[in-house]
Amino acid sequence: MWRLSRATLRERTNSNHRRIGAFRTPLSTTKRFKNALSLQLDYYLSPQFAGVASALVNNTYSSKGVDISFLPICPVGFEQANVRKHQDANPSSVTLGTVEQNIFIPNLATNPQLKTTAVAAMFGQSPLCLASLEDPSKVDDLKIGTHKDTVEVMKRIFPSYNVVASPRATKNTDLLNGEFGAIQAYTTTEVPALRRQLGKEPYVTPLEGLNGTKLGYSQVIFAADECLQDGGQREIIKAFCEATFEGYADAVRNPEEAARMVAEAKKLLNLDDEG
Repeated sequence: MWRLSRATLRERTNSNHRRIGAFRTPLSTTKRFKNALSLQLDYYLSPQFAGVASALVNNTYSSKGVDISFLPICPVGFEQANVRKHQDANPSSVTLGTVEQNIFIPNLATNPQLKTTAVAAMFGQSPLCLASLEDPSKVDDLKIGTHKDTVEVMKRIFPSYNVVASPRATKNTDLLNGEFGAIQAYTTTEVPALRRQLGKEPYVTPLEGLNGTKLGYSQVIFAADECLQDGGQREIIKAFCEATFEGYADAVRNPEEAARMVAEAKKLLNLDDEG
C-alpha cells in the first residue's frame, strides 16, 4: 500500500512548486487531524484519474483531514473484493474503490457478500470505446481484445464479432501488431496514446448508446457498506469526494496542468503504468 508521508509531500511541494504551479493549501495550514482512507483504483494512475491526482498533489485531501493511501492495482474485476478484504482487516478506517458501473452491478448481484455501495461517479458517461486502425464495421471476422471483466458486455454489444480476453498492459501493441482488429479502450487513456503512436487519429467507436447500449456511470466511487453507517466514516467519504471533485474542476479548467499533476502523482506514488 502506498502512502505519502508529510515529509515526502513537503519535499515534493518545495522542489516542484514552480514547475507544477502553486499549491493552494500549504502543509503548514492543513488540518491537524487525519482520517485514514485507502483507495483501490481499478486502473493505473492515468488521465482518467486527473481529479485524484490534482487533489493529491495540491494537498487538497490533506487540507480536508483525509490521510489517503493507495492499494496496489489489482486484477480486473477484483476491486470490490479487495475493498471488502481491506475493510474487514481495517474496520476503523475507510476503504473506497473505483470501477465501471457495468462491472460493479453484476459483481454485486453475483456476490452480495461484497457489501459495497456506490456513492459517486467520476464521469456521467462512460468513455469506453472500441479503438481500431480502420472502420470495424467493414472488417470480416473482427477479433476484439478486451479486459477479462468486460468480455461478456462486449459479446452482448457485438454478438457477431470474436471477443476474447486480453492483457490490458499490451493491448495497444497487440492492436498495432495485428493481433486484434480492435481493442477495448478509453477515450481518456488508450486513444491519446494511440494517437501519439500512429501520428494520426485511430478509428474510435464510442459504446455508450451504440445499439441501445447503456453502460451507466464510469469510474463509480464505491464504499464498504459499513463505512456509510458510521457518521464519522461517512464524513471522511464526504471530504474525499469534495476534494476529488475540486480536483476534477481544476483539471477541466487547466487540462495541461492536470496532465502534469498526473505525472507528478505517479512519481509521488512510485507507480508505473500498470502499478
